[in-house]
Amino acid sequence: MTKTLPYSLWFDLLGKPYRAGARGPDAYDCVGLMLEIERRLGYTMPLWGSHGRNLEEALTYWEPVYDPEPGDGILLESDDTPWHIGVVCSEGWMLHAHASCGVVKERYNAWPWQNRIRGFYRARRNDQPISS
Repeated sequence: MTKTLPYSLWFDLLGKPYRAGARGPDAYDCVGLMLEIERRLGYTMPLWGSHGRNLEEALTYWEPVYDPEPGDGILLESDDTPWHIGVVCSEGWMLHAHASCGVVKERYNAWPWQNRIRGFYRARRNDQPISS
């Protein structure tokens, strides 16, 4: 991957505080940040919850990808349970909203994230769930 998510789509979000369930514009949780980036890319996604089972349900609107591109989601897990999502902004880097630091850009292929990656996903941008 050599592409980068344009700074104009996300730079103003850096440093915004984390708040559980927040969908912006003053604060975000991890899902709210993902939805905001998708909106700025010109897509509308259905609203869904923030943690655990809700993230699994959200995957019905995503397809796994093995060569992530900027704008793709990165699903992170703890104890084999999905619990956090970030947005790929360039190779090895993600944007995410975390309770301890708000919206930040961090390396996903370094500690503490590299061993928590469940997968990379691309949203189906026509709002249609993937049939099972």
